[in-house]
Amino acid sequence: MIRKAAALACLLLVTACGGGGDTTPSGTDATAPGSDMRTMTEDEAAQRAEEHIRRAVAALPVEPTLTLLRADSAECLDPTDDGPRGRYEVGRSYWLDNLPEGRNAEFVDALHEYWTSNNFRVLADKRDGHDRFVSVESNDDAFRMSVKQSVEGDLSLGASSPCVWPDGTPPEGVEG
Repeated sequence: MIRKAAALACLLLVTACGGGGDTTPSGTDATAPGSDMRTMTEDEAAQRAEEHIRRAVAALPVEPTLTLLRADSAECLDPTDDGPRGRYEVGRSYWLDNLPEGRNAEFVDALHEYWTSNNFRVLADKRDGHDRFVSVESNDDAFRMSVKQSVEGDLSLGASSPCVWPDGTPPEGVEG
């Protein structure tokens, strides 16, 4: 129960902090003047979140077993990019299971190193705490990622998209 509560808190933080910008699959700002407001679709955002997670996991010195914790989308009710409502943020997160005990600091440091070496900017860095937590945002596509250690010592890894239109284009009559 505590493991689920800790993971939920982490995911809510990633979601609350997510959506630093509305980007198209190429990373173009979809709210820029003259833009047609196209974004990636929800399915493409889910695929991109999975790609970000797989790449981060590949940077770990030991391969964990990924146990799905969350795979969902939620409407961007208060978009941080000042864009229109009706868009969704897509999230994926996993428990990083079957990692050797006592090495969480090493694993979190490895993720931090991977992210800072691969064009992510650090939003929060609490690697030294008993409840390790790092949150980052990709400078390429505005996806956010985080790693969080639960009170039991389990690590979870998540990724969330910026706000996207479900089908990649806004409904008729929506203006940016």
